[in-house]
Amino acid sequence: MTELQTENVGKTPTTAKAKPSRMRQAVPAKSYRRSVRLVAKAHVVPEAAPQPVRRSAKPTTVDIAKEFYSRLEDISKQLSLLTVGQSPPSSLPIPIPTGKFAKDKAAEEAVVASFDSGKTLSDEPPLYPITDSREKDICRLIFAPASTVPKPKDVRARLRENLSAPIPIHHFVYNLLKPVIDAEVLETNFCIAEEVGNICPKLTPSVERALMINNVNVGTEAMQQHVLDAFLMGIIGTAQDHLATNIKVDRNAAESSMTMPQCRPDYLLTMNGQLVFKGEEKKGGDIRHIAQELSDKMLPGSVGKTGKLDYLLGYATSGSRVLFECIYSDHAMLECSNIIDLLKLPDRVTMVIMLVNVVRITRAQILAKEK
Repeated sequence: MTELQTENVGKTPTTAKAKPSRMRQAVPAKSYRRSVRLVAKAHVVPEAAPQPVRRSAKPTTVDIAKEFYSRLEDISKQLSLLTVGQSPPSSLPIPIPTGKFAKDKAAEEAVVASFDSGKTLSDEPPLYPITDSREKDICRLIFAPASTVPKPKDVRARLRENLSAPIPIHHFVYNLLKPVIDAEVLETNFCIAEEVGNICPKLTPSVERALMINNVNVGTEAMQQHVLDAFLMGIIGTAQDHLATNIKVDRNAAESSMTMPQCRPDYLLTMNGQLVFKGEEKKGGDIRHIAQELSDKMLPGSVGKTGKLDYLLGYATSGSRVLFECIYSDHAMLECSNIIDLLKLPDRVTMVIMLVNVVRITRAQILAKEK
């Protein structure tokens, strides 16, 4: 026993705080686990509030479209307020020619009577249901038969004639055309739908889609046909919907009245059962060589003085390029247009005008044949 131990023998413990031992005292396992749990419980970190999901700052195409049409509707409402209490500048919001087409006289008078009602934009609802629009009557004027059947040498000029009534399009599309289209051509063949207070539910969006379509010169031949159909169905399809003439369109179909056996034109348009317009389409190549197929596939004697028609209108495509032809005899054709490039906006306008005039000329041909 040491001296320190000897001195402490028999002494009672004092209240003085003992110095902590440098040696770590053993702690029972049960007490240690309980201490750990208490400490952990005392230091529990509260759960963070869920952070809101942040969307990308870049708007999607759908968001842009919704915002655009919302602004367009606001602009239309503001324009309508400007006309409240004011007389319209003209009794005819869309200038309609009178006295030109005797066969469509009844339709013409109906349109004039409806326009003479004095309605302005403020009198119309923001959206124009088909039952309230004058689309059917306007289409009858736009697609009215040509006054005479032009001779083959005159077809080229007649296909470029201005329309008999302007096509209503939205103001933003009209403004896109302004810098690149001759002012007279633009003002004669198109009008602003918001200003005239009449949006044609089928004609207006169909023409706008043709004018603004993308991917004109990409993809397979079938894809390029889809792009071309925006023009063909946008114009001829609208005529089919609104005219009393029995109009039918088809693709790669057999046609025996004017076409050689085993030959199928890429595009066919018939009126009252008579082939009046057809097309040959290729992804690429010499467009004039492609156009030669139009006459090569014709039955001998099907056009001309003794044929079913004096001539047959057609078109050929090579990619984005289009060429109109007039087949007036066996293996004989006349070019009815310059080569149209659908990549160019002015040429798209030309394409729309020429297709409208194709309908007008072919209707005149059918009427002359049925007399």
